[in-house]
Amino acid sequence: MKKWKLVLWHIGVWCIAPVTVIPAMYRFNASSAIPYWMTAYLIYISSFYVSLYFVLPGWVKRRKTLLLLLNWFILIIIYTAILLFVNNLFGVYQRGSVQFKVLKFFFISCTYMCILFLLSIAYRFAIDWFQNERIKQQLENQNLKSELSFLKSQINPHFLFNTLNNIYILAYQQSVKTADAVMKLSEMMRYMLYESNDEQVPLTKEIAYIRQMINLQQLRLKEPISLYLSINGEITDQNIPPLLFIPFVENIFKHAQLNDQNDPVVMQLKAEHKLLHFHCRNPINHAVKDTTGGIGLSNVKRRLELLYPGKHFFRTEKNETHYTVDLTIQLS
Repeated sequence: MKKWKLVLWHIGVWCIAPVTVIPAMYRFNASSAIPYWMTAYLIYISSFYVSLYFVLPGWVKRRKTLLLLLNWFILIIIYTAILLFVNNLFGVYQRGSVQFKVLKFFFISCTYMCILFLLSIAYRFAIDWFQNERIKQQLENQNLKSELSFLKSQINPHFLFNTLNNIYILAYQQSVKTADAVMKLSEMMRYMLYESNDEQVPLTKEIAYIRQMINLQQLRLKEPISLYLSINGEITDQNIPPLLFIPFVENIFKHAQLNDQNDPVVMQLKAEHKLLHFHCRNPINHAVKDTTGGIGLSNVKRRLELLYPGKHFFRTEKNETHYTVDLTIQLS
């Protein structure tokens, strides 16, 4: 809370008593006592802040309860003397002996100031609790951002490793496609290095990146890829975390049967009513065995948990012939 808002909040709380008491004093023809009552009231209020800003900080550092009680007792004596002076100044409560007046206002000061001291303790603990919660939340957010950055950074070398392997094969075969593959990789790396650093990127750019990935993979294959990519819905105004769908595309080119015209790979992306649907189904290439494993799907799953907690549905299904991914995200 900003400092000026906090000051206004304090003023508002302390104004509750005068707003209640002063009209009652007018109704009972005691308006002449208002100046004295307001002076005494302000003096008692000051004890709250003396306790809050001077006594309690010392106790927090030293944690000595006896010293805290001694400081409060000294304050009660000081405020009793101040109130006796104010009474004499306004000419009120002058009956009785000096001893009687001292004891009377000592106990009055004890009653009111103990209440205010307890309020200062409660206020201090409440403020400290909210500050600690805010710091805890900031640390959690920072940890989440760090984890997301780490997860996203894993995608880049993972993709680069796979793509360089493909370009190596082209170069080894002395293919005329090698130069084109290097150029396409350069364009994709530009996106990964400069545009994917933002928390959100336009969905249209992510789709363009997927198309470039497909074109790059096509270069290393002799036969045309049997892949059907369908993009539908309201995609122009949508933003998503960068590189979210890339592991799915990578898995297709690592594990899918790509040249079966009767059973093509199907990728569908549809945006409607702030929902983004992604569906991917590919026939499994049993001849390919990936012994290196991968980080792709576990990476995506963790990113989704961090970015869209309670706002996504993610399911994978594998049988003897096909592998299917279904993902639905509720966009903000």
